[in-house]
Amino acid sequence: MIELFSLEFWIVVLFIINFILVVFLFLFVKKVNHLKFMEQDRNHQDDGPENAEFVSGSARDIIEMLAPLVKESQKAAISFDEQIKEKKRLINKLNDALDSRVISINLLLSRANALQKKLEETRNITVFPPSSNAVLDQQNQIIEMYNQNFDINSIAQRLSIPKGEVKLVIDLKKKFVAMEKNDR
Repeated sequence: MIELFSLEFWIVVLFIINFILVVFLFLFVKKVNHLKFMEQDRNHQDDGPENAEFVSGSARDIIEMLAPLVKESQKAAISFDEQIKEKKRLINKLNDALDSRVISINLLLSRANALQKKLEETRNITVFPPSSNAVLDQQNQIIEMYNQNFDINSIAQRLSIPKGEVKLVIDLKKKFVAMEKNDR
């Protein structure tokens, strides 16, 4: 996916737009105050304090008119940020489910290959593949034993499965963990 459309990109764009709006607001108010002051200075050079009060009152009126716009943009930014966080959470949940399915499929393929080799050797034996629940349980056992510092050979012996299958599950789990770290 193109990095241009990442969540971080949109958050930065939103921040920049808000920052530009605030700077524009301050420049606008400053310019209006300066113009009012110059106009009143020409008209009422003797009025002094009354002129300053009129200019500050006009500036206050402009700020009061623009304040709701700033508040609405802040609300929109917060809502946008919450939606992005929710979508990111859903994506992570879907990725985890997909990772589990991929590991299960790879386990089943590995078992099918091993069974096919055994069938080719013996030609007369009929073997049915294990259920998907048994595959998930065995996958969890492999990962648990690996986390307990068992090596591939001992895991394969204890669970009575091929070493290639154990290595495949461990390698896939490592890849998925690395991908999750990179996504965060």
